Amino acid sequence: MRRIDVIALTLVIVVASVGVTYYIATHPLRRGADERIVVGPNEPIKKLSPKEIIKPPVATPVSNNETDSETTTTQEQRIVIIYPPWKAGTTHVEGAYAVTKPGDYVGVLWSPLGLDIAFTRPDRSGVWIAGPNTSEARQISDDKLGDLDFTWATDGMQLYTTAIDRRPVALMLTGERYPVAELPKRVFEREGNIYVLDEEGNAQRITGSQDRFYGPRLSPDERLVVYAGTETGLYISTVDGKKTISVGKGEHPSWLPDSSGIVYDIPISDGSKIIDGDLWFAAADGSERSNLTNTPGIVESYPSISPDGARIAFVAEGAVYVGKFVRGKR
Repeated sequence: MRRIDVIALTLVIVVASVGVTYYIATHPLRRGADERIVVGPNEPIKKLSPKEIIKPPVATPVSNNETDSETTTTQEQRIVIIYPPWKAGTTHVEGAYAVTKPGDYVGVLWSPLGLDIAFTRPDRSGVWIAGPNTSEARQISDDKLGDLDFTWATDGMQLYTTAIDRRPVALMLTGERYPVAELPKRVFEREGNIYVLDEEGNAQRITGSQDRFYGPRLSPDERLVVYAGTETGLYISTVDGKKTISVGKGEHPSWLPDSSGIVYDIPISDGSKIIDGDLWFAAADGSERSNLTNTPGIVESYPSISPDGARIAFVAEGAVYVGKFVRGKR
């Protein structure tokens, strides 16, 4: 190697060493105690009531994956929380029977044809199918899902879900699986807020800033959205965010096919495990909120209404059940 090359290489090494030494010496993690990095809020998080979520959302840019555009909410948009005069109606479930053996199932979802019911397990390991007249589940996949949320295709012959790497896939009832493009979503959660795409594809925020929200589900008529707040329970909102009803505590909401209300569950925990829980119904107009099952000591959860509105599937004691959904007088 020529002498000039050796000198040049030596200079490069010296400059690089000085740069690394300076970076390490000035890194934030090496600062004194008076310059410590603070992670998270300094103030304790307060539990909130729905009354505290009536402030209008702040105009905040959001990048929407579905449209790859950047939009903002408007200051004129207001979140109105309504406490309706709920009345306990006569809507209830009757004649429920098991269509599977106990298997620790969750995430029940009725197919659009009413012929099959899909579900998985809490660890998302696999997908099972049962019919309203079966007595045992049929596993169509043992792959682990990316989340508990899956959607039926309109023909009822396949499910759209995500693989463990979060890539969207289609799962045939016969067990075949293949990758698909990500399905467009009109409602979605982003950084603890719920957004709805308007007719022009712009994302409008419909939630306030005093809670973190998740799990939005668009009604079949695409006029309403149900979602949950981590501290304040379930809400039913119009897609423009101008009218919002506080349903109260609850989980796993599912729309009735005519968009007139939701079914959901209210679990009761002893602090370490769920010890009780009933299925509930809430009318979208705020007129009725009824306990559908009222079975002390039995945990019922993950309700889903059949496409004709006549039956309800749900989980009880780890098995999938189907019962008659009896709607009270309106």
